Amino acid sequence: MIQPTDIDHDGTVKYCRVHDMVLDLIISLSDEENFATVLNGRVCNSFPSKIRRLSMQLSGKEHNGTNRAITETKLHLRSLTTFWQVQQVPPLVLVDFHALRVLDLEGFYYLENKHVKHIGSSRQLRYLRIRSGKITELPAEIGKLQHLQTLDLRGCYYLERLPSTVVQLQTLVRLFVSGYTQLPASGFRSLQALGELRFSETDDPVRFAEEVNELGKCNLRYLRTGEIAERLFCNPCCTYPCLQVLKIKSDIVMEMVPRSMASLQNLMRLWIEVREFEEEGLQVLMGMPSLAHLQLNIQTEMKEKLAVGSNGFKLLKVFRFKYRSNPSAFKFERTSSGGLDISENKPDGLGLTFVPGAVPALRWLCLKLSPMTVASDFFVDLGVEHLPGLVDLKVEINCNRAAPGRVEAVESSVEKAINLHPNCEIHVHRVSEYLMFKDEKDWEEAVLKERKEM
Repeated sequence: MIQPTDIDHDGTVKYCRVHDMVLDLIISLSDEENFATVLNGRVCNSFPSKIRRLSMQLSGKEHNGTNRAITETKLHLRSLTTFWQVQQVPPLVLVDFHALRVLDLEGFYYLENKHVKHIGSSRQLRYLRIRSGKITELPAEIGKLQHLQTLDLRGCYYLERLPSTVVQLQTLVRLFVSGYTQLPASGFRSLQALGELRFSETDDPVRFAEEVNELGKCNLRYLRTGEIAERLFCNPCCTYPCLQVLKIKSDIVMEMVPRSMASLQNLMRLWIEVREFEEEGLQVLMGMPSLAHLQLNIQTEMKEKLAVGSNGFKLLKVFRFKYRSNPSAFKFERTSSGGLDISENKPDGLGLTFVPGAVPALRWLCLKLSPMTVASDFFVDLGVEHLPGLVDLKVEINCNRAAPGRVEAVESSVEKAINLHPNCEIHVHRVSEYLMFKDEKDWEEAVLKERKEM
């Protein structure tokens, strides 16, 4: 009856659905029992006298009297959710919904500040999600929502900051804001129940780092953040005993893997990009006993080849590795045939090699690379034959400003992996192929021009 629609590579079910016939039956029974009222384009001549749960799934069709019906039954309304773009129903001024527990305004793109200025009067709220490009501030009385457990404002891109009263939400478990919304630093450590936090900006990075470090000793399990990550993990003594997921924004590059991350004993998922990656950083990652999903991006050329041995990564199932060193770091010279080739500082593989016994639980490996910054025969020393449990290998080749010959050489190297690992599905995919040079001559001319301008 319940069908998974999106399954992650480690087997985690992300989304589910029910069959359309089952959904119709559920809606019909809900109408009969007045459990929920669903507006999804069907003709609705009248509304129940008491609406307790309302799901608005409008898609451009009018429903006359919807606002009136909601207003008349707002003392009984416990759940109000919107989907798609609810344009035909004017936004309500949310005031005196005293029984409301769940308020999901994902579909009300046209909400303005005036519509939420009395949100603090809905004292029973447990869940609040707002998505609107016109919300620029929230009222201070949001701090009155003493039962609020989830505050999701990721869709409010023009919300500059949260009011300082947000630190009064002692039952708050999940707090998500967009990358443009500042969080107040003062008093943040008082949110002892907070388990999931997504943010990028704060009004005082130094103090906020101290507050989050204290908060991390409590219940923090999920953290997605930006450049403040450097401050969060600069202290070797910082500890996050409950942290299971750490995501650092893809546009934030840390100098290296912080030593203090060695204390993340319960971390299961990690997304991180570093400028330099050496043996010490590898050992920090391999020392995380619970790590099952790793996305590691390296921005510059690795100074040495690192061997992934059998002394770590015992539970790692999914490994995404992106290597994007700067092509200008390599010198190009004429070959005997008159063409250009990399002659000095030629990249040696991917900088990583798997030795026998490495990563025993690995099932899915994704390599993202540029053909101009890796050796064309990089698969020779990669050691995929030492990964007996590997079932899916994906290679993404970034063709941006690449020579066609180099792209084809890398693809040929990947094909050799079929013989090394016959039971593994191998997928090779070109990215930004439209930015690839038309032929070798165009590439050579571009390289020579860049060298003259340097």
